[in-house]
Amino acid sequence: MSDQLFEVAFSGQISDGANPDEVKGKVGKMFNADEGKLAQLFSGKRIVIKKNVDLATANKYQTALNRAGAECEVVQTGGDAAVPTAEPSAVTDTPVAAAAAPAAPAEAAAAQEYESSYDGEVAPPPQLDPLGITGDQIDDLAATVAPVGSELQDDYQAPAEPEIDIAGFDIAPVGSELSTAAKEPDPPPPDTSGITMAD
Repeated sequence: MSDQLFEVAFSGQISDGANPDEVKGKVGKMFNADEGKLAQLFSGKRIVIKKNVDLATANKYQTALNRAGAECEVVQTGGDAAVPTAEPSAVTDTPVAAAAAPAAPAEAAAAQEYESSYDGEVAPPPQLDPLGITGDQIDDLAATVAPVGSELQDDYQAPAEPEIDIAGFDIAPVGSELSTAAKEPDPPPPDTSGITMAD
């Protein structure tokens, strides 16, 4: 139904196997949140990220947060109750006016809406295919080629060569036997006394 409205809420839950620091970084970038706002978002309390939106918009928020590793919930609100909201801006911890129906005190304290700069569209997939352009087609390309043998790593220091004492080593003459095993004596010649040559 077109009059159904939903809210997107987050309680600080992180997807299984996700790195908490990476999730916080992605969520902070999505909502332009500083350390203080991130601490509130991941405090474990239920925070309303977006409220009074249609199901399609709520699902887009949920998809974006899930991709970032944050588990959120989409809950239907009080039907066609209209609540004025501010224009999307950076994250703010100022509570937005509650719905017309009075909320429980504990829920009202935690249900503060965080507006974001997220426009409701899922981020496009990364560019993996070649763009089909060459360097001479880029006007502001400022690139140079380092000389052959240049160090590509900044502040690179070559390790010191070890000092090995080779004073006791020499080179054997050409044709020397390299094996250190004792040479076996040659076998005796075979007995040919019983062998004759026919005329």
